[in-house]
Amino acid sequence: MNLRSVFTFVAAGSIAAVAACVSSPDRQPFVEEPLPVTPSQTPETPEQSTTPSKAPQSGPVATGDDAGATPDAPDTCKRSAPSNKCGVVPQCGCTLAETCDVADMAGNAECVTAGKAVMGASCLATAGCAVGLTCVFGTCHAFCGNPGAACTAPKTGPCIQAKASGGVAIPNLAICRVACDLRDVNACGGTTAAGTGVCQIDDDNQTDCVTGGTKTVGQACSSSVMTDDCGPGVVCTLPGTATTGTCKKWCRVGTTDCGGTTACTGFQTKVIVAGVEHGACP
Repeated sequence: MNLRSVFTFVAAGSIAAVAACVSSPDRQPFVEEPLPVTPSQTPETPEQSTTPSKAPQSGPVATGDDAGATPDAPDTCKRSAPSNKCGVVPQCGCTLAETCDVADMAGNAECVTAGKAVMGASCLATAGCAVGLTCVFGTCHAFCGNPGAACTAPKTGPCIQAKASGGVAIPNLAICRVACDLRDVNACGGTTAAGTGVCQIDDDNQTDCVTGGTKTVGQACSSSVMTDDCGPGVVCTLPGTATTGTCKKWCRVGTTDCGGTTACTGFQTKVIVAGVEHGACP
């Protein structure tokens, strides 16, 4: 399937829906490897969801020259067309308290007052994210300039391109995936006033921080919703073709992540993150 997120920009009084997409080959359903035969055990499939929507954000605030610049100082900022008000990659042209953010589907970039949320943490708008980060998938992400290549900043994955719902790339809007730990409940900031950040994995075994559910281990979950019901550190597993399953703890196959001698159950279609096979605790 394709990783796809529809989100909305609000800028200069206009509203436009766009989608951030990364095409990937269809992947077979996640099916747990057979356990030792017992009458009560049934292979299950963890449900992976599409990424959630980007919430509307306040219109960006345009600023003048960088603070502290003298009238005669050369302007070395590589400003992003078509607006040419500031630069997205690398960030420039705004004050030290602002982010140069993409404001619409035409790729117009303008300065927005920044917040404090770190990369991967939940956000309602770019104004909630730290300087240089943008709010996409309900979490803060770093900009990048080479879609398809690896991002070089710490804890980042590949650079992906945001596209309009018709499949046309949005100029200047490419972001780094977050290289997060599926097992870590705080990998994507946990639950804050802006939402719950969850580390999820896509068809290509690439992780990213998105807005997720809040259900914990042992609680019922459903495959009929757009986002995974389960919260940080857990995954929705479905028995057979059922549409209702149970949230189970992510784990690494062959380790003691599940506690004591309890084995971590892998999947027939292996989930490999950073060279390590992952599964779910019974």
